[in-house]
Amino acid sequence: MATNPALDEFERQIEALRIHRLLKRHIKRGEIHLGDLSVKDVAKLLLEDAAYYFLIAAAGLNRTSLKLAMSDDATKIVPKESRKAHAVRERLPVRRAFADIASNAVVLRRGDLNRQKRGSIEQLFRDRLAAEGIPILMSPPVRQVPGILIGKRKPDGVYPDPALNLPPVIYLEIKNVRRVADDIQKRLYEIAEASLEMKLIYGSLEIRGLGVTSTKMVTDSAPELRARLGAQIRTSTPIVVVLFLCSATEAEKYRQGAEAFVDRVFFQEEIEACLTFLKESIRRHGKSPGRRP
Repeated sequence: MATNPALDEFERQIEALRIHRLLKRHIKRGEIHLGDLSVKDVAKLLLEDAAYYFLIAAAGLNRTSLKLAMSDDATKIVPKESRKAHAVRERLPVRRAFADIASNAVVLRRGDLNRQKRGSIEQLFRDRLAAEGIPILMSPPVRQVPGILIGKRKPDGVYPDPALNLPPVIYLEIKNVRRVADDIQKRLYEIAEASLEMKLIYGSLEIRGLGVTSTKMVTDSAPELRARLGAQIRTSTPIVVVLFLCSATEAEKYRQGAEAFVDRVFFQEEIEACLTFLKESIRRHGKSPGRRP
């Protein structure tokens, strides 16, 4: 059984480019001579999904860098409707092995498909909130919670609606983590920062230093220190909840550290538990912002 039917189909479409009417005459002994393509040819190819990924992979671009390339000073001289094709055409190698470009195109497409999948998980989560009658608001439209460090924070979910001039009681973040070892540390900083700012502004958070006198004590007593810090954090609303869209198997070791700064952390296998916690939190604290009992 195919594990990713969409990606399998894309790979077939990439291979079919070998006989594409605009490309086949440029392929010789396994190499594609991209330097022979005109801007007009590139523009036509960019309208087709597989050819689009093939060409931006050949040019060493992705969706984000292509947008930047279209806005550079030289490209702005080109008519607007031709800027994308021009930006790609200027960066194409004269010739390169077809198989190498095809492999890179599949990598690009896999990344986009993974992002789409995570987006669909967020939509399913949004639908479940509605089905369960949990009144947490998720974008669209984007809800903005005024802050000090960041003037307009945009949580993935919030209750009640900040447009009603009410302080947040539930503050939900859903974080995509593509590669746990590389990405999660940045995400942990982000959620700790947001939690502290929200609880200090809208709650009654008071933090007392732990008075640690040696670095060795932190290493030896980390679980106890996390617990003491977390106990202080959880005295105040808003209740900050983080749903990491990654496997608990890979990321479980980060849970305790994160929960020293936020109320609860859930991973993608724990969506049911996350929904239960959100529902119970609103039941208990939805009408009494400020210090929690």
